[in-house]
Amino acid sequence: MAESVSPVARKTVQAPSHIDGAASPALTTGSLEDLYRVEMPQLTRFLVRVGATPYEAADAAHEAFTVAIEKWDSIRDPRAWLRKVAHRCYLRQTGQRDTPHDPLPDRPGGTCPIAHVTLKEGNQRVLNVLAQLPPLQRHVMAWAQDGFTDREIAQALDMREAAVRKNRSRARLRLQQTLVEETGGRDE
Repeated sequence: MAESVSPVARKTVQAPSHIDGAASPALTTGSLEDLYRVEMPQLTRFLVRVGATPYEAADAAHEAFTVAIEKWDSIRDPRAWLRKVAHRCYLRQTGQRDTPHDPLPDRPGGTCPIAHVTLKEGNQRVLNVLAQLPPLQRHVMAWAQDGFTDREIAQALDMREAAVRKNRSRARLRLQQTLVEETGGRDE
């Protein structure tokens, strides 16, 4: 009897040591299923930081994973590839969205992916300020917040590394100024 090869065969996937300040689970040799378990919440948060609602983000992230199944053998850097594809899926869906009135279906194990992107008040304030940034600065910041280096961001977005640094620097300055204005200069 011939053994079939699954499109979700094992491959090496490198995860950063921290994402959003938290230690990430190891992904040294994992399958697409392992990548989904670890990256789906991260990918959804990434899209929210780019400007998607949690529902839009979850939809685009799921679509990116669906495409990944078909192309798994040719994907060299799954974390970056998923962000590029998910962002394109999000942008493509812009004119076609309806706001869902029902909760998202549970993932295996009985958890809803939206629960993983619920933000604390301080994070929501930063997200609101991120939404005020120009799209490219917001996009660069979303990549940086996911632990990607300037070089990796430049490769993924087809930009020069200096342009990434400049956009990140301008975004941080604008974020600082806006947050200081909101708080009236007091520490919170």
